[in-house]
Amino acid sequence: MLIYVGTIMLIVVHTKKNVYGLSSTLLLVFIFNFLFTEPKYTFKINDANYIITLVIFTLVSITTGTLTNQLQKEIFISRDNEKKLEQLYITSQSLLNAKSKKEIIMKTKENLNELLPMNIHFYFNNSYYIDKNNSFNFSVYESNLEFAIENNLICGKDELKYNDLPIKIFPFFSSKNIKGALVVECLEQKMSKQEREFVQTSILHMITALERELIASEEENTRIEMEKERIKSALLRSISHDLRTPLTSLKTGTSFLYESFDEIDEDIKKSMLLDINNETSRLNDFVENLLNMTRLTANKFAIKKNFETIDDILTDVHRRVKSRLLNHQILIKTTKEINKINVDGQLITQVFINLIDNAIRHSEQNSTIKIDYDIEKYKVVFKVIDNGGGIQEKNISKIFENFTSIETRKEDNFRGMGLGLNICKAIVNAHGGDITAYNNDIGGATFEFNIPYKK
Repeated sequence: MLIYVGTIMLIVVHTKKNVYGLSSTLLLVFIFNFLFTEPKYTFKINDANYIITLVIFTLVSITTGTLTNQLQKEIFISRDNEKKLEQLYITSQSLLNAKSKKEIIMKTKENLNELLPMNIHFYFNNSYYIDKNNSFNFSVYESNLEFAIENNLICGKDELKYNDLPIKIFPFFSSKNIKGALVVECLEQKMSKQEREFVQTSILHMITALERELIASEEENTRIEMEKERIKSALLRSISHDLRTPLTSLKTGTSFLYESFDEIDEDIKKSMLLDINNETSRLNDFVENLLNMTRLTANKFAIKKNFETIDDILTDVHRRVKSRLLNHQILIKTTKEINKINVDGQLITQVFINLIDNAIRHSEQNSTIKIDYDIEKYKVVFKVIDNGGGIQEKNISKIFENFTSIETRKEDNFRGMGLGLNICKAIVNAHGGDITAYNNDIGGATFEFNIPYKK
């Protein structure tokens, strides 16, 4: 009996179909009757008890085969569900790293195709996402798609609406006005209940990711708008401050000279004219930085390189800043060698002027500013060094940012709109170099930048 039942179970397990189990049941009943019932080797049955035994055998075999087949189906469904759950987990994980609408849709599609051997397409308000090398025509089904979306109703093959179509339409929408449909080309294939649920769950994951991406985009746009307003306010405030101070000095000085020209001596006249010249130079540098900033913002910052002698650049720098040094001292390295670098001389000069002005503004009185440079194999390293107190550690990481004004040790706190060092960084980067700042061991700050160099 056990061998008999076991054989039936093996057949059902191996074939996975009841019809084979039933056929083998009848066959084994006849074999049992032929070999083991009296009279043997015939299909006759003399004892009525054998008839009952054979009926019981048949019922047991049918019941065992049916239960075994159902168990097989349950095992298959469980494994299939496990695989789908695993794939859904993979989908959710991959969508966490997706950074755009297109990437979210493509990842959803890839993960659906892992378990759904059908062509899948997405429809978003006349935006189509279809397989490459696929001739699927959305325009043929546009009215069907719009109906499904507007009524939030699954339509297409094996559905109540449009069941004659070779596709199945899964509409979706969200509170963030994300509307569209997932289209599955069914053709001759029939989608199971589990596959349908898998598609719907994947759509929910996709919508969640799309909403997250949309929220992040809205937050980023809000942040950008707030940053624009901050920059605009900082720009207007700084421009008004940086223009008002020198213009006031110019107006006062020129008015005094005009009204009292014959009454003041020559030394005072020269001193006042020198002050006017210094303020004019400051205004010129300010306007130059402002123009460079607008070029940077518009992505039109360009450099015109020529081979320039380093000593000539530094001599021009000294000529332009010596009148504004006040009680600061400047030392510039000179060499007997003629060293040339391929740079935009005007812009590199502007870098030095900005760095020296920064040192003057933020250094203690009577400090020394030194310009040094070393020629290495592939670059020239320039340093602007002072001993005027250094930079606060909290400010070192942000001094090259736009509109960053660091508090000075002088009465004119926060003077400057924070453009100088940012322009320096842009100019040096445009030449292929880098710029850094750090506190040195002589009690001040060092600004170091390099320019690529070929001997």
